[in-house]
Amino acid sequence: MRILALLAIFACDSLSAADIVEERVQFATGSSGAVIEGKLSGDTIKDYLLRAKSGQQIRIALETSNDANYFNLMQGNDPAAIHIGSNAGNHYEGVLPADGDYRIRVYLMRSAARRDEAANFRLSVSIGDAELAQLQPTADYADGLAGGPDYWAVANVAAGDTLNVRAGAGTANPVVGGLANGDRVRNLGCTMVGTSRWCRIEAGDEQRFSGWVNGHYLVESAPPGADGRQASGVVPCSTAAGQPTGSCAFRVSRGENGTASVWITLPTGGERYLDFREGRPVGTDPGLDLSFERSGDLTLIRIGGVERYEIPDALLFGG
Repeated sequence: MRILALLAIFACDSLSAADIVEERVQFATGSSGAVIEGKLSGDTIKDYLLRAKSGQQIRIALETSNDANYFNLMQGNDPAAIHIGSNAGNHYEGVLPADGDYRIRVYLMRSAARRDEAANFRLSVSIGDAELAQLQPTADYADGLAGGPDYWAVANVAAGDTLNVRAGAGTANPVVGGLANGDRVRNLGCTMVGTSRWCRIEAGDEQRFSGWVNGHYLVESAPPGADGRQASGVVPCSTAAGQPTGSCAFRVSRGENGTASVWITLPTGGERYLDFREGRPVGTDPGLDLSFERSGDLTLIRIGGVERYEIPDALLFGG
């Protein structure tokens, strides 16, 4: 939660200078949800307030015309975000921790706001009992309100270890299989177990099996075998103060028009994550600040004022 609180400040950048418009959401009689259509431009931020009870399940989805448009979910006026869209995506499902007001903050990333960009968005919100929300996902669950990406890749599992696939959500359930770093699996939907996110997945090629894994070890991925969308190599890097430029291994999952997820292997172990939209970096790992500048066909990135990475356009766009 402390990390999310720090990233909430980073994700929305300087909110104090922004124009925040607040609106309370009211569900129609007999309904447990609402759909809100709106528009943002520049540094305007829209906050949608709704009242809920402890233990209720909330589902939120944001459809938008601008890839730099996200939402955060907060409890009342607490700046610590429960969900941060720029890091975790524009879909969320979870169990609410307490009675009271919840705030859905819709915003443009700072780079887009500075360019006075606009976004037409459609925000879907529903609240129900947690017991009723533990449903088996449909075949197309990944495209639903709380689905997230169609495919995940396994990441951040300790060297030589595997990720347990369990028969149900939570560590109390028996292990039915194992996955290694880099394995790609189909997303069948996620749910919260306490403060942990668990996701139901389908894995394997000819011998398919399904089960539940801890969402901490999943990152968004292209489908297995997606031609030209996966690549790996090395980039110039420096990961410590005063360190000369060296080389770091990377892997990338590419989308369209410069949308890409990049994982850079750190000399100390683990990976540094970089999120790109339209060829520009828009996010990194929680709690870290990111700055960048352009030099020819390179994006020069600094993280935490210490780490440096040189990302060529060809890595993001292919070619």
